[in-house]
Amino acid sequence: MSDVQEKIRLFIWRLVYTPYYRIKFHFYRNPNQLHLLNSIDTILYIIKNKCSVSRYGDGEFQMITHLKRHGTIENFHVDTFQHYDIQLASRLLEVYESNVTGHLVCIPYAFKDSSIYKGYERTFFEREFLWRKELFIGNKNFKLMGDACFTRFYLNRRDIKDYDLYVSYLKKIWNGKNILIAEGEYSRLGVGNGLFDNAAEIHRLLCPSTDAFNKYDQILSEIKKIPRNILILLALGHTATVLAYDLAKCGYQAIDIGHVDIEYEWMRMKAKHKVSVPNKYVNEVTNGGRIDSDLNDAAYQSQIIGRIC
Repeated sequence: MSDVQEKIRLFIWRLVYTPYYRIKFHFYRNPNQLHLLNSIDTILYIIKNKCSVSRYGDGEFQMITHLKRHGTIENFHVDTFQHYDIQLASRLLEVYESNVTGHLVCIPYAFKDSSIYKGYERTFFEREFLWRKELFIGNKNFKLMGDACFTRFYLNRRDIKDYDLYVSYLKKIWNGKNILIAEGEYSRLGVGNGLFDNAAEIHRLLCPSTDAFNKYDQILSEIKKIPRNILILLALGHTATVLAYDLAKCGYQAIDIGHVDIEYEWMRMKAKHKVSVPNKYVNEVTNGGRIDSDLNDAAYQSQIIGRIC
């Protein structure tokens, strides 16, 4: 399909489905039932409470809803960077339903107010809410949740006007702290852009860029070797959601912070849509974004304390 054909297809899709999803979303959602923090308040909550964070997006919810609706049927496509795994789906459901002190579950604030997004993204979140509404409607558990998109602050957001100010709040999470970044082998968070320059020390544990859950026990065991006063930042897709929860129960502060670096890169590039970033794995850009090249950067290489790949 050519670019022109794809644009026409998308235009027709939006013309037909945008009003359909908009009307149904406003009919089914109950904004008073979702006890949800917006992006800034989520950041402030993390800073104040020094809590761990597990984030849920469309991929995590796809796994949960498939598990709830189809049980042990495993022939299900989610994404090439993390294939469906019934154990992972079960753990994602466990974490979603949990209420552990020092741990914050995050779902998109757009499920409460979709108007913070513009264009297709607004319709996307309305559709995702409706497709899995049993997870959000009639839920008597009014626990406080954060915004899963506090790390996705740039593209197509209406509510964030001053990106530099927003980033300054984000950076307070790791300001002056020793941090361990457990990330996909080619993610390279903060490399070349100074995002984590205000941290005291940076160490990295490189993990599989795809299907990280296959090495879950090994990753967890390796992280648990470090002191509990080190802040752990996780960028491992669905695996990070579960990992942050397990580490919180072990006394660590672990934050699922995937996408923050790529959003920061797009902000610096003034990108208008999702594009590839040199030397970094961008899972949402399938054409040229999922790189697997080495990076000969001395500072970056010196930060690597282990590899599980």
